[in-house]
Amino acid sequence: MNKRAFLEGFFTASTVAFGGHFMWQRINQQSPLLAKSPVAIDYTGPTAAGMENSQSFQFTSIQLESVQPVQGIPIPAPVLTPGRDSDIPFEVAELDDAQVENYLRKIRNFDAIFASDIYLDARYESLLLKTTQHMSRVEKYIGHGNFNLMSFDEMLQHGRDFSEIGKFEADELNFLEEVFFANPHRYGFFGKKISAEITDFIPRTEVAKISNTGHFLLKGQSENLYTQIKKDVGDEVILTSGVRSIVKQMHLFLAKAIQANGNLSRASRSLAPPGHSYHGIGDFDIGKTGYGVKNFTADFSDTAEYKKIARLGYVDIRYPTDNLFGVRFEPWHIKIA
Repeated sequence: MNKRAFLEGFFTASTVAFGGHFMWQRINQQSPLLAKSPVAIDYTGPTAAGMENSQSFQFTSIQLESVQPVQGIPIPAPVLTPGRDSDIPFEVAELDDAQVENYLRKIRNFDAIFASDIYLDARYESLLLKTTQHMSRVEKYIGHGNFNLMSFDEMLQHGRDFSEIGKFEADELNFLEEVFFANPHRYGFFGKKISAEITDFIPRTEVAKISNTGHFLLKGQSENLYTQIKKDVGDEVILTSGVRSIVKQMHLFLAKAIQANGNLSRASRSLAPPGHSYHGIGDFDIGKTGYGVKNFTADFSDTAEYKKIARLGYVDIRYPTDNLFGVRFEPWHIKIA
């Protein structure tokens, strides 16, 4: 494939390939995916903001033949500056043709496992489980809809106020901050940082609750676009995910990392890391009523509803096939300019 054409955004019409799933099953059955005794790292590189002298959240690259540590703590990812930043991530722009082909192979086989995938250090395995379960208690207590809008500070306050949730401990808070501020370019996600601070939130006065969905949309462009799509395509179209707070995105990403056995690369091919989700600034997901989990698969692109949406000139998809973000094809994810 011509690299120039790829970088200029001439996306192919290829379908998502699932052939790597069998490889994933084989590897998963043969050996654990997290290193049990990672090699100690003498870290002397640049530190991330607020992480002076920290040795935490180091990544381990699991090769098929051996375990090799990746040195250093990732620096914070760049924050999106509207109207000034390039749409092409600099890491992707610097790839040669062979690396581009390898990059495309990964997002086309997003749920497969690759030798170069980056994993959460095994020392954080129990903390990952503990923190994710703690956040699940918050969601269960306040409800799924409210959890979509919950700010980080509100989550901590609820933990202090309600025994059913419990106070978040220092190790959990440090872990959440390090996940948020780590640069996901290190494990293959190339989307821009949308939210600079973990405490950023969307005021409830700026969102509208969408009836019969349990989700919210930003008032104005997002709500208007969804209403227009419903009008032009039909009532079979339904909102499947709208506004997501940083807390919501964090919980989704940590749960995906658990599902991926600590493989952060694999997790990020299906879900934007916290702080990088465009759901925080207006994007939303749509589906077909009664289509269930298939709404979040490439199968949605085969529906009459999607094909009609694709013909509408005013609708854009955030993650088309062979996109530059390191993310699988998401025909359901509607882009807000």
